[in-house]
Amino acid sequence: MSTEFSLDKQQQKEILPFAPKNLWLLFFQPKKFFSLPAIYHPRSIILAAYIIGMFSVMDRVDQNLLKAEFSNRQSFMLDVADAWWSYWLLVLGVGTLSAVIVWLIHGWWYKKRLQFSGVKDADPQLARHVWALQSLVAALPVIVVTVLQTLLYNNYLDAYENSTILNFVALPFMFWSCWVSYRAASLVFNTNAWAKFWFLGLPIIFYLLAMGLLTALFINA
Repeated sequence: MSTEFSLDKQQQKEILPFAPKNLWLLFFQPKKFFSLPAIYHPRSIILAAYIIGMFSVMDRVDQNLLKAEFSNRQSFMLDVADAWWSYWLLVLGVGTLSAVIVWLIHGWWYKKRLQFSGVKDADPQLARHVWALQSLVAALPVIVVTVLQTLLYNNYLDAYENSTILNFVALPFMFWSCWVSYRAASLVFNTNAWAKFWFLGLPIIFYLLAMGLLTALFINA
């Protein structure tokens, strides 16, 4: 009796995604990670959402810098990117609001894709937890690279304009996160064959189109 209770308690143990072993599994062995009981440490999920919020702000800064570059107009982001303290203040501060927005919108879209993949009664909270974890695979490498750039460059604008190998380190993780997303959806939820399109094919197509558009802009600049 006591043995059965201890086994049940162990199965209900919360998963700490940022524990080194679990983080390794999430990034490089997603099948093993998402085969574990889907009970995730709440504060870790909040941290993951915040990191994704920061990542979203960083992406928005890059988009505005790109617009300023092609339009030859002055942009508020040029001033922000001219010093690391202002850049990180924006990312860390607005990242909180951004985290809430992406949690609501992307979490909702993740649940809709589950429905399109045959999951009719997905738990909205669990869907958002799984979305946050698989999104971390794309977001965290960008944060790490930007921290390294902070140590190497005078400001973010300098880092942005001087492309090095660091700029491409995070790129493979963006595509790998699509596979992690598919693995997560198919293992945690009872999805059908459409999951390959909604969680793997469609995101990859979106990223390829975005990269193609950026390449075309640079060629025609």
